[in-house]
Amino acid sequence: MRSISEWTEPSLEQFRKDILPRAEPAVLRGIAASWPLVNAGGNWMALLAAHVNDEPVEILRADPDQQGRFHYTADGKSLNFIRGRADLSTFLAAMHEQAGEQRPYAMVVQGMLAERYVPGFSASHPMPLVPQGTEPRIWVGNSAKVATHNDPVDNVAVVAAGRRRFTLFPPDAEDDLYMGPAHPTPAGTPVSMVHVTAPDLERYPRFARALDVAQEAELSAGDAIFIPRDWFHHVEAIERFNMLVNYWWGERPGVQGG
Repeated sequence: MRSISEWTEPSLEQFRKDILPRAEPAVLRGIAASWPLVNAGGNWMALLAAHVNDEPVEILRADPDQQGRFHYTADGKSLNFIRGRADLSTFLAAMHEQAGEQRPYAMVVQGMLAERYVPGFSASHPMPLVPQGTEPRIWVGNSAKVATHNDPVDNVAVVAAGRRRFTLFPPDAEDDLYMGPAHPTPAGTPVSMVHVTAPDLERYPRFARALDVAQEAELSAGDAIFIPRDWFHHVEAIERFNMLVNYWWGERPGVQGG
């Protein structure tokens, strides 16, 4: 796959003038290097746990034989994971406990509004590239995979802990991605039926064409990626523990009147 273009700590001016107008994916290396969670290194979960409240979050859990994929059962008619609720501290403890298992359950919490569950997060972990008022959302889990999907808004996603591999496909690759049903879906939007990490090209032969136009990058803590609206993306967490913070917004400052 082609590597995604990279920028090292771009300024707000560079982001608005040189990155946004291209409407192409871009890796933003070191953009969050000063974040406390990034600097906490292996102690990031303890730092996070010290600032969370006791409001319950939704937890997704998939059996070990699903290999971290939150997707569908073999017949494609139902989801291959279960949902539960607990406070974030309890989830972090459970995830840490699973790390000692030879075949751990895949566990994630997805898209939490940061200020609702971690008060003060926006002030302590600023992201000046996104429009003012854009709310950060937190994604925490172990070695899990988010199936290929797209969003109708622009996105900056920051790796706060661990490492993640992003595989992106342009909007016009949709016909080769074999998108699944509108209901049920793993997280509210249709996802590709093809597993990027183990594609079945006999069953989904057109996916080979999607791979021809795919772009890929691996990000470490402190790095971010700009994902333009409508670009399809698959996200793989590749450490035992991982945390992502993303920002969605509907307008591009200086590009579309935002």
